[in-house]
Amino acid sequence: MKQFKVLAICVAATCILSACGGSKNATTSGGSTRGAASSAWGTEIELNDCQLLAEESPATRAYGEGTASKFSAAKAYAEGQARAALARAVSSYITTATEESGLYWGKYAGTTEEGNSVTDEGYKGNETTLQIAEEVVENAVVIKTNQYVQPNRQYHVFVCIEYQGSPTQMAEKITKEVEQLVPDDERIKMEYQFQKFQEKINEELSRRSQK
Repeated sequence: MKQFKVLAICVAATCILSACGGSKNATTSGGSTRGAASSAWGTEIELNDCQLLAEESPATRAYGEGTASKFSAAKAYAEGQARAALARAVSSYITTATEESGLYWGKYAGTTEEGNSVTDEGYKGNETTLQIAEEVVENAVVIKTNQYVQPNRQYHVFVCIEYQGSPTQMAEKITKEVEQLVPDDERIKMEYQFQKFQEKINEELSRRSQK
């Protein structure tokens, strides 16, 4: 009878814990076990420091991750991924500012031999926008690293990079890069549009930067 009571108490305790959705451990892609909460949508895995830092200021930060048998290689992959992510974000800001400011500089991208058809302008503009963004984020540096060793002895590394400058400085850098693509005589005519372009870039970056 006593054994039956003990068994009943254990079953009841298990049911209570299950109903409360108690904290569980989950293995992240980096191979580390962290506390995670269970919910109706599944098990929520905690973000690491690099991911949290990137979310705080998406205008000037980005994170990447890489896996390799050597730590240096995994970190290099992660940094490359982070730079690519930040460049894509900056490229989207340039595209938005271009449309909102009415500054259509795409026809000046590329060489004169490529022509200036509408199709060419769109393709060259997109290609050059990403190229400008990649040049801008060259100034970014790694500010945080999270590293894990998986059971198979592979290193899984996260890095967070940050642009070394304020959103205003980034906006100025982007505007100067775009201005260099436009011939001198046309640049003078487009001075007002360049001013509006820089304002739009600055607004977008400031809105997304760390408060």
